[in-house]
Amino acid sequence: MTDSLFIAGDWGTTNLRLYLCQHKPSQPLTILATQMGPGVAQVEDNFEPIFFNLADGWFEKHGSMPVILSGMVGSNIGWQAAPYIECPASAEQIVSGRTVFNARGIEFSIISGLKTLNPLGTPDLMRGEELQLLGWMRVADLKRQTVQLVVLPGTHNKWALVQDGKIETFVTALTGELYSLLQNHSVLIANPDSAEFSEDVFLQGVKVATTLESGQLLQALFATRSRQVLGELSESHASSYLSGLLIGSDVVGSLTLMKKLMEKQIDGIASVDLIGDSALSRCYQLALESVGIKAELRDATQIAISGYQAVYEALQPSVQPSVQPSLHNSL
Repeated sequence: MTDSLFIAGDWGTTNLRLYLCQHKPSQPLTILATQMGPGVAQVEDNFEPIFFNLADGWFEKHGSMPVILSGMVGSNIGWQAAPYIECPASAEQIVSGRTVFNARGIEFSIISGLKTLNPLGTPDLMRGEELQLLGWMRVADLKRQTVQLVVLPGTHNKWALVQDGKIETFVTALTGELYSLLQNHSVLIANPDSAEFSEDVFLQGVKVATTLESGQLLQALFATRSRQVLGELSESHASSYLSGLLIGSDVVGSLTLMKKLMEKQIDGIASVDLIGDSALSRCYQLALESVGIKAELRDATQIAISGYQAVYEALQPSVQPSVQPSLHNSL
């Protein structure tokens, strides 16, 4: 079996990341080169020239190869609209539900998003995170537990329930976006540029969040300002307190929702896996551990590459699957 090349791309709202990937039999996937470009929000319907301006050198050197893209490139403001697949969704359903098209003689596959009726009974959407969940399912030791909660911290946090190889459902929390709005456009934070993260102050915010009754977050938020005015909280640590309040509220609320779904399968939630920015994931780890939940941090780039590898191997049935890196030993 000869080595195979393909291009993987995470084309999100703010950034485009392209990877030239080499698939070798019985070996981990190798990233030969990377390219960065503008996100979907910065593209004015000129997706094709932007992509080929970045990737032409690879095609000239290596010839034609397939391209696998994920993220907002498949949204209604992206290159090609890829539909949302209904949960529960297996890896096979996600791969087969992709959108395929050709440009300049190259075959492109855009991974579809997911939709669900979340634990609140309201419609929910995911686009981009499904690729990371594919990668996580590929390398995770699912035999140890058939039900697992996976958290993907970000602007719009996703709490996903994975069971028996399927993404059963998920819920989105607007935590990251709300933090950004309050941090930069409210009276709570006087000088965002002076912020210094304090783990202790962050956990103060988390602790307050765990004591709140339903609907009391709006009242608790104002203490971010009043404590500064009264000299109880420094200006530089106010952002840490605000972050603790919001992430703590997200953790309490999301765990409550997911426990209702999981109580019939397992006795409580013992642990979760975190996939996202390392600093933000660390905050979620601190908050989760403060309420007695073990949280494991996973390398987001490695998980995403494993997701692209899973798609590529599914689309190339003659390709011998390469080694699956251990989720625990590779980090």
